Amino acid sequence: MDKLTRQRELVKSIATEPWVHTLQSLAKTLGVTQTTVVRDFEEMKDNGFQFIQDERATIYLQVSGWNGVMPVKASTLRQMELLRILTATPQGVTLTKIYKRFNRRDEEDVSTKTLERALKDLEKKNLIKRRGEEYVVCAEHLLPPLQLAEREKTLLFEALKVARALAPIPEEMKSLEAKLKLWIGENANPRETLFVHGRTPTQDVHHSQCCVHLEEAARNKNKVNILYRKQEGSARHLKLNPLGIVYYWGLDNWYLIAQDEGDQKIKTYLVNRILDVTRLAETFSPVEGFDLKKWYQYAWGVYRDQSPVPVIIRFHDHYSTLSRVRAELAKRETCTLTEDKDGLLMKDQVEGLDELAVWLRGFGAGAEVIEPALLRAKVTEEFTRLLQMYGGDVHGLD
Repeated sequence: MDKLTRQRELVKSIATEPWVHTLQSLAKTLGVTQTTVVRDFEEMKDNGFQFIQDERATIYLQVSGWNGVMPVKASTLRQMELLRILTATPQGVTLTKIYKRFNRRDEEDVSTKTLERALKDLEKKNLIKRRGEEYVVCAEHLLPPLQLAEREKTLLFEALKVARALAPIPEEMKSLEAKLKLWIGENANPRETLFVHGRTPTQDVHHSQCCVHLEEAARNKNKVNILYRKQEGSARHLKLNPLGIVYYWGLDNWYLIAQDEGDQKIKTYLVNRILDVTRLAETFSPVEGFDLKKWYQYAWGVYRDQSPVPVIIRFHDHYSTLSRVRAELAKRETCTLTEDKDGLLMKDQVEGLDELAVWLRGFGAGAEVIEPALLRAKVTEEFTRLLQMYGGDVHGLD
């Protein structure tokens, strides 16, 4: 069993049986030494995994990370933080001040000797230098932050694809490839990804890697096995036919849309709850009539009830309301915006009035629901609670 497979088995064992396994039991199950298991845990922590232990030394997976990406060493992260501190303070920083920045709590996180070693290594690389008691950055040897235009991102992504065809790309480049796939969005070739309202997602390596695997599986019609956990319970193994992924900016979450192998129903899975993804060689037949874009044509977020409701909303010229509405609804094809002397009149067909009500809440007095009465009641109820919270009189409200 290679290291990556062993680490995935560690994750599966702990996730499916929380608060059961210890380092000793895991070593016995996998047929390796306890030292090897400890080394695996340390490497997985560098890859974003977070584990906790109770008084019996049993282990729980608190946060999943990413497998298959070269871990970033703690010493490298430390040097990056040192460069960030020195770049932000061009006049120079003493070792004492650096130590205080790394150790803000009562206990010592990083010793002065560790920091001195990191600083010496940066000196050898000609990235920093000593000036009396202070360390200063060698600005002439540092590149400014790299900013890429949309076309440049697309070209870089295509170059990575060519490099992959000629030879395997370095492991550390995989997270860059994942982020580029998200950045270029609709510019990529046939995608199985939908950005609800089109806002750019927050970048996260684990989610990026997970979404890339799922999108590629959906595009190539490969079945997947996922390790899925709700709340803090035991994780479940699920075999799915991935149909696409959706990013909903309102909740800043990614969702997998997939057909369950068991009951053949199309369901939604929160990517945050996916602890591990295995793409299978086995393929599945396309679901007849399914199109990801049409599936979410009327949905306001990720909720669907297949019963779109006519909606009319008046947006008033209140602070930046009108510009926000135009920007956030620019890619919603079912929506029409009509400008008049009172502001903007929005007409749409919507599934998920609760999610729409949450969005409207952010506009305050800038948004007025005309229809339907149910949505108007939801918004009124929310503001009634707010008025009560602040000691206002609610008797005069409709």
